Amino acid sequence: MSDMEDVLNAGGHKDATFHLAGTKVIVLTDEDGQTWLCRRDDGAGDSATPMGRVDALETFAAALAEVLAAGDVTPRHHARDACGRHRE
Repeated sequence: MSDMEDVLNAGGHKDATFHLAGTKVIVLTDEDGQTWLCRRDDGAGDSATPMGRVDALETFAAALAEVLAAGDVTPRHHARDACGRHRE
């Protein structure tokens, strides 16, 4: 598993993204063709996991369905440092 910010800052194409109710999930395909599932949950840290593209998109859809089922779709904004990295 890699650091989410490092993967996102390395560039690539965002295939899917949502940020609702303290959960942020991004599916990104990097310049080398590797697809990553990046996820941040309030209070639980973040992760970037290399996956197959279909598996990553299915996991993204399941995470979105989970948030929608909870009924709280309020976006929450996070503080960032001078380099744009997420601060706790």
